[in-house]
Amino acid sequence: MSVRAENTPSQPTAPSLEGCLKCHAQIEPMHKFGPTGALEKLDNGKDALGLTCTACHGGNPVAETKDDAHVRPRFPREWMRDGKFRIPERSGTLLARESVEFVRFLNPADLRVAATTCGSSDCHSNQTNAVSNSMMTHGAMLWGAALYNNGGYPIKDTNFGESYSANGAPQSLIQIPQPTAEQKRLKGILSFLDPLPRWEISQPGNVLRVFERGGKRRLETGLPDREEEPGKPDKGLSARGLGTAQRTDPVYLGLQKTRLLDPTLNFLGTNDHPGDFRSSGCTACHVIYANDRDAKHSAFDHTAGNRGMSQSADPSIPKNESGHPIRHQLTSRIPTSQCMICHMHPGENMVA
Repeated sequence: MSVRAENTPSQPTAPSLEGCLKCHAQIEPMHKFGPTGALEKLDNGKDALGLTCTACHGGNPVAETKDDAHVRPRFPREWMRDGKFRIPERSGTLLARESVEFVRFLNPADLRVAATTCGSSDCHSNQTNAVSNSMMTHGAMLWGAALYNNGGYPIKDTNFGESYSANGAPQSLIQIPQPTAEQKRLKGILSFLDPLPRWEISQPGNVLRVFERGGKRRLETGLPDREEEPGKPDKGLSARGLGTAQRTDPVYLGLQKTRLLDPTLNFLGTNDHPGDFRSSGCTACHVIYANDRDAKHSAFDHTAGNRGMSQSADPSIPKNESGHPIRHQLTSRIPTSQCMICHMHPGENMVA
């Protein structure tokens, strides 16, 4: 006698959790507030907007080990210190050479990938588009003022700004549609911004270089020296006279140094001393680091100190190592100490 199997309704299966949670289950939700309220802890591996770890960071969500789950850098030796992974204090040029996948894994809010993370779908596309053209990103006012005021470039309207493509290469910013003459004159709208040219192709434009120390020895003005070569006085424009042989305008060289050592939103902070701990892109402002112990500057985060150390609930994040945000969480309550990370430096200084 045969028995017919009855059709029984299938039991709902629990959503599979990402392998990231084996190590990071206690980490704070990046988005604390969502449509249904606030979360203090992850809800089945998701934050208040329903985003998982890999939705932002990428990586392998089904991996069982750390090595399989994490995205590998192109230059692994450069990211190692004392036998473990560590972001270098000055990572600008290294980060520019890394793959998009690793940049996203390191910081999903980096401007090279923000369009596909923070700006994806209906999240923050308008803000992501706006920040890519922001003064905080391209720094054109600093570059334009420095070059024009010091005779490095003859046009007063800014022509140079900082911007990078997804592969890390410098790129131009072009205004579409092109502004009219009236818009340029009355509203200051620019037609384009180009990357800085290589510093060694420039020539000195500052005639006051006569005061620069140079030559074999310091000479008295107006006193001839019979050892001088005819037409090549040791005084004058010093070793940086007009011509080639890397006799370049110091302003172009200085701006390149500023670009690398005092970065805009394009790169991470130096993360090597109090006042310079920060991320890049959107999280440079919206994820708080410990930079100031004064409650007047850091508000409720002053208890975290000023050494850039973490207070995250994630046990896998070292609590005695500088360079980590206080919490793995976005916020719009940004203390002035976060602003001063950038606005204490030449070019964007807001204090005397």
